[in-house]
Amino acid sequence: MKRPAQDPGQHFPIPTQVTILTDFSLFLLLTIETMPPLAAEGSDILLLAHNLTENPLAYAWYRGERVDNSQLIASYRVDTNATTKGPAHSGRETLYPSGTLLIQSVTQKDTGSYLLLITKDDLQTERQTGHLHVLLSLLTFWTPPTTAQLTIETVPPLAAEGSDVLLLAHNVTENPLGYAWHRGDRIDNSQLIASYRIDTNVTTKGPTHSGRETLYPNGTLLIQSVTQKDTGSYTLLLTKDDLQTEGQTGHLCIYRLTDLGGASIPLCIVSRFGV
Repeated sequence: MKRPAQDPGQHFPIPTQVTILTDFSLFLLLTIETMPPLAAEGSDILLLAHNLTENPLAYAWYRGERVDNSQLIASYRVDTNATTKGPAHSGRETLYPSGTLLIQSVTQKDTGSYLLLITKDDLQTERQTGHLHVLLSLLTFWTPPTTAQLTIETVPPLAAEGSDVLLLAHNVTENPLGYAWHRGDRIDNSQLIASYRIDTNVTTKGPTHSGRETLYPNGTLLIQSVTQKDTGSYTLLLTKDDLQTEGQTGHLCIYRLTDLGGASIPLCIVSRFGV
């Protein structure tokens, strides 16, 4: 038999517990979940927005890790139910009223960071970054490149927390003048990890150097004891001896080993709380 509903005010312990739970919910942060966390080329991906503010005015998705109108994929106005496509819209993206972004038929070029900007009804904003990692198809591994372009290889491609990772630079130009590694998918001095001048054999640490990075004379970057916060994009800027530059972006995905029922299962937790 069901117990009749009680007025919580009649019992002192109950309202105290309810108040705690209600207050705790105020601290839920906006998070982005990538589904699936790792995607094969040609598949469809969802960037799911969790813990959204109540009564949002609008959503906007951008390529990269910052709000940049030139990198806008799409925006959505809740009050008018209107979607506007931006310069970075490829024709494969759909922005849903829930704030979720669908990307269809993903390619390697889709790998990288995606930022969601939420405008609240009081015109305050909230933002969070998610990351998309697209796996190469087996055929790609057996197809030789037609041109020797600068490429970045992450070794291992998926790394466990606490392990060491190498970002290897391939097809480096002859006689380079120097290298510089940055966090993110663009050149930004505030995101410089380290730079290296070959002629002077001098390494300079940047604002985002954590003390765990080593830049080698061949352009390779070592990151030791990686954590979830290291997940994301890394851009190498190569300066040639004629002072021309070449850039390329690599991506790092860190997984956590979660013990479930005695079985150790790797889960790539892709930026649930940003990087």
